[in-house]
Amino acid sequence: MKASTKIFIAATSCVALVGSLSSCTLSSNSGSSGNKTLTVWTYYSDTGQKNALSERDAVFEKDNPGWKVNQVQVPFDQMDQKLLAAAQTGNGPDVIANNVVVDFPSLVGAGVLKDISGEWNGYADKGLFPDSSVWRSNGKVYNVMSYTNLLGLYGNMDILAQYGITTMPTTMDDMEAALAKVQAGGKYQGLAEAGAPQVEGAWLFMPWLLSAGVNYCSLSSHADRVTATYRRIAAWAKNGYIPQAAATWDQATAWQKFMAGDYAFGLNGNWNLRDAKTNATFTVTTAQFPTNGGPSVVFPGGEGLGIFAKSKNAEMAWKYLQTQWLSKDAQVRNFQTSGSVPFRSDATSDATLAQDAAALPFLKATTNVAAWPHNPKTADMQISIGKAVSATISGQQTGEEAAQSAMAGVAAAQKAGGGGCE
Repeated sequence: MKASTKIFIAATSCVALVGSLSSCTLSSNSGSSGNKTLTVWTYYSDTGQKNALSERDAVFEKDNPGWKVNQVQVPFDQMDQKLLAAAQTGNGPDVIANNVVVDFPSLVGAGVLKDISGEWNGYADKGLFPDSSVWRSNGKVYNVMSYTNLLGLYGNMDILAQYGITTMPTTMDDMEAALAKVQAGGKYQGLAEAGAPQVEGAWLFMPWLLSAGVNYCSLSSHADRVTATYRRIAAWAKNGYIPQAAATWDQATAWQKFMAGDYAFGLNGNWNLRDAKTNATFTVTTAQFPTNGGPSVVFPGGEGLGIFAKSKNAEMAWKYLQTQWLSKDAQVRNFQTSGSVPFRSDATSDATLAQDAAALPFLKATTNVAAWPHNPKTADMQISIGKAVSATISGQQTGEEAAQSAMAGVAAAQKAGGGGCE
């Protein structure tokens, strides 16, 4: 999930595991010209995010003579593997941007991340960040998030206007009524959303449950609500409001489908705001994720920022985190280039964001986000939800069957992770 965006590293020539990593130079203290090198591992694939970092890296190098920043782009699905290997060899990055909502327990447990409690507690601006942006284990800080990625609703107003729909749906019932009108018209498709049997499918489905007062830790306690929500999605798929093909779509594919101009709605993230403004051939409007009996609630995605436990440049790495990600200027610029929503309160209130109508629903969403479960098997819990969503959309399972498989899968993953959740 972009819900995360995704991170990991490896020099192009270093693609093997622990054995060959020992012979690869992924991080070094000095460059060929005598400069000291600060190595940063991310899995960013978004051009806006990469450009924003490059621009700020140039300023960082100017402000810190003798230092060069080495940005290493690691394939998302390799990041954790390489970080765990680096922890064993001691040959890794200085700065890490990791998929915190999934890999935090394993990276902390393996000694990948440095305890930055001292740095964070001494950070003058820490009071500008919500507690949900600070990731702790046993009271110690290991990751901090500077921005978040949130889900919302995108609307093709050119299509909706043809059916007299002038305002965006705010509830699941409103959404269903609008989808029914579009479907009855026979000219356009209804909803483009990710329904892949993995984390992304779960991320797009869970806000429906969160609004109903259900989270990963309380599924079995609210089996009726879980079943009703899966049943609703099954009905949408059966009625053609969601195409069966969406059962395999990830977020990128779902966004491409929406941007093609044939879909009335798209459920997706704030990181697509710039693409919508720049490349859409139709009028796009945004709204918060529709509700399902309660307030609009979403999970916060994004990267956790940390320092490699065995970095020899920890002091400079912390300085880098402050200037490149945690500062107000960095967060505003990151929003401008990639659409990522800042966590800093003075950044979210900046005029650049406050005057951006398309961004406002995502900014509002930051005030009501859900807490991720505290369990090493959180990823497996999400995958269980995603598989059930995919099976529902494809028609392989009824809403009742999907709900039962989702609840059983989450319970099994929670137990495998030690039983903890809250």
